Amino acid sequence: MFGEVYKAWDRVGRRLVAVKHLRGRPDAGFVPTNHHYFTREATSLAACRGHPSIVKLVATHADETHDIDGDFFVVTGYAGPINLRAYMKLRSKQGRPFQEHEVRDAMRQLLSGAKHVHKKGVLHRDMVPENVIVDKQSVRGEKMVYKIAGFGVSEPAVGAEKDGSAALASPEPYRAPELFLGSEDYDGRVDTWSLGCVMAELVTGDGGTAPFFSADVEAEPVFKKVLRVVGTKGILEWPGLKLLARRDVAAELREKGCASYAGCLRDMFPEEKLSEAGFEVLSGLLEPNPEHRLTAATALRKPWFRRRGLGGGCFVP
Repeated sequence: MFGEVYKAWDRVGRRLVAVKHLRGRPDAGFVPTNHHYFTREATSLAACRGHPSIVKLVATHADETHDIDGDFFVVTGYAGPINLRAYMKLRSKQGRPFQEHEVRDAMRQLLSGAKHVHKKGVLHRDMVPENVIVDKQSVRGEKMVYKIAGFGVSEPAVGAEKDGSAALASPEPYRAPELFLGSEDYDGRVDTWSLGCVMAELVTGDGGTAPFFSADVEAEPVFKKVLRVVGTKGILEWPGLKLLARRDVAAELREKGCASYAGCLRDMFPEEKLSEAGFEVLSGLLEPNPEHRLTAATALRKPWFRRRGLGGGCFVP
């Protein structure tokens, strides 16, 4: 893991905070973190300040007693007691599956946060349930609040991948097809793909036990499962496929018997499980062709997110 997070009391600001400890030295269970990754997280959080669906940066500290292997600390506002993975697991244990309106509310908040992150010129690259903090808000009725955290592998949108860190971007069950294929030319839609995976887990109710695209690597690699579920037409039609600096990917997919998958996403999410409007968002986020995949801003304009405002007009976040 890249660090430990502690709940603490800020005596100056008189508030609860979360302190992320990034170790500069290798330790049991920890990956040493250098100044580059510390700066990456702090800079991205600072750039993305001011949105209710993103944890708030409070302070940073670098241990100056060690020039090479000092420890680093990132302090953010306390966002809640549990991450989304643990919350999904809790709901499953309680026999309380997420209703569609709950999924919609969670996705509205997460996509709104992602939209802000991308507008500020940042790619998060690790939109997974473990990096979403969940809390309950009791203002004007009870409401679940979701905040994006975990900016440790984030990257500036301009010139992404220049530091060769794409291998760290998104664990396999949340990795967009273009990253699996080794593309170095990607944008915020790698994040919306990951959010599509999160949405699928919320709808199925299985996210507390395993990711939607979890797979037995020996029996079926994750990428093969991805293609089987969403189909291969989109990725084979993606112009960027021909620009990849590797052998003919289309031919490789045909050799592996993956090039003719029609996809079964709708079969997995029939209308009794997810409405037509909801499926339009899910399938748009899990579109294998990145050029046709929904951005966060476009997703939020879909009918699923529209609601009645004052005077009968419709508005979206």
